[in-house]
Amino acid sequence: MLNEALKAVEEYRNVLNSNDVNEVNKWISKDFIGYFGYYNDRDYEVYTGASYKLSNVETFESYQGKNPQWQYTDLTSNLRSENEIILSSIIDFYFSGKKVASALAIEIFKKEQEGWKLYRQHMERYSSS
Repeated sequence: MLNEALKAVEEYRNVLNSNDVNEVNKWISKDFIGYFGYYNDRDYEVYTGASYKLSNVETFESYQGKNPQWQYTDLTSNLRSENEIILSSIIDFYFSGKKVASALAIEIFKKEQEGWKLYRQHMERYSSS
């Protein structure tokens, strides 16, 4: 089960780096909850599945021509249950090969009827210094 879950996570990350927002949004659970605390201009932002998908569309549009890429460095990954994997990672974000941000992320993927979906996500600004 762990290998199946890790393979799904890898597939999601490949889709994310393909910059096809419609494909990315197919990976978002309708029960998604996200807590993001890496913004410079506001405190936490909390997303539901619907609001996150809408935000993704707007965000990917703003990235056009910048070749956005997410590079994951996994810290831990464990099955939380037979149908859930929880991962902690450092995510480095690049525009056209230049790193512009880093985040510490906790992500939970859940196996749903349609397949593995991103179910929970918590991100904080990360600095290695």
